[in-house]
Amino acid sequence: MIDSLSELHRLNIPHLYISDLDMDELSPQDKHHLLNVRRLKVGQRITVTDGKGTWQECEITKSTLKQISDRYFCENYVAKSSIHIALTKSGKPELVTQKLTELGVTSIQFFFSERSIPQWDESKTLKKLRKLKTISKQALAQSKGVWLPRLNVGARFEELVAEEGMFMADRRGERLTEGVRKIMIGPEGGWGESEYEYGAKKIRIHELNLRAETAAIAVATLMSSSFPKN
Repeated sequence: MIDSLSELHRLNIPHLYISDLDMDELSPQDKHHLLNVRRLKVGQRITVTDGKGTWQECEITKSTLKQISDRYFCENYVAKSSIHIALTKSGKPELVTQKLTELGVTSIQFFFSERSIPQWDESKTLKKLRKLKTISKQALAQSKGVWLPRLNVGARFEELVAEEGMFMADRRGERLTEGVRKIMIGPEGGWGESEYEYGAKKIRIHELNLRAETAAIAVATLMSSSFPKN
């Protein structure tokens, strides 16, 4: 039986995200991305994924992608993980989204906490979400991944902390263990007093006081490398 993920990485050709592998014709946006942004050429071989675990090898034609291999499905190679990061004035959601996608995180959410400095309206939130989704798709292609994370911007602290199995990152908490699959990372100023009193268990990522984006990348690395899917 073929190891489909190893086969994908054996092919030394460009890898792209396409939402629908069965599309009859490339959209103008996809065509522009292929030929003008990625500077690929008609007749070139590439691999494409739908971000849901499936990939195939294709040849670029003038109007579509011609399938030239079987279609393969890859089981997710890491255990499910959800990382939730508080939005801050100096935060870097673009960097976090890129790196967490590369590391195979299942779900990425940016939320407003008591001490979050930015409080965006609906228009700005949707604009930011569109930008982050584009970055995530690019990161998936760069890393030759096949699982696109769920991505959300603008959730409230109270909504997330109530989820079953949720942990809060805190330097005074217990050490991170294999059982932690959902974690909330607060702003640089720390959790608000009322937030800290919530019943969610506190987990220590590092002995030092890390920036939110550093903590997110660190915990994603630990989750993907130390605690692989059984």
